[in-house]
Amino acid sequence: MNGLPFAKVQPLVSDLAKAQTLAEQGNIELLAGQSVPGNSVTLRGELTDANCYLGSHNHAYDHAFCAKLCAAAGSPLLFVPDQGNHAYAVLTPRNAVPLPANLLDQIGVPGILVKGKAIDADGVHALTVESLAQ
Repeated sequence: MNGLPFAKVQPLVSDLAKAQTLAEQGNIELLAGQSVPGNSVTLRGELTDANCYLGSHNHAYDHAFCAKLCAAAGSPLLFVPDQGNHAYAVLTPRNAVPLPANLLDQIGVPGILVKGKAIDADGVHALTVESLAQ
């Protein structure tokens, strides 16, 4: 099971029950569907792609289309808060459950308000983005 190519594993995201069954048959621990821990937060800032932001510091409205295209191609997302001195790697609130489309539509839009959980692990700042806040 661990040797399966990515292209064969990716379709299982839409059928977590089948993925769990396969994992159990292979005696593999599967965390899919479990909540990610952290401290509840509400932050204002921007979702952007990691490649462009970390590589050239590009972000905001002028970069929104590029950020969405990079994210669609697999670039990880970052949340850049309006206040603070670090960006957060964006995690889904539940393992193997994708971010909702309405959240992905906000990539590159400055000043959005998100609810989630902040995590600091091994020097990495991460944020599970659960929803847009009002």
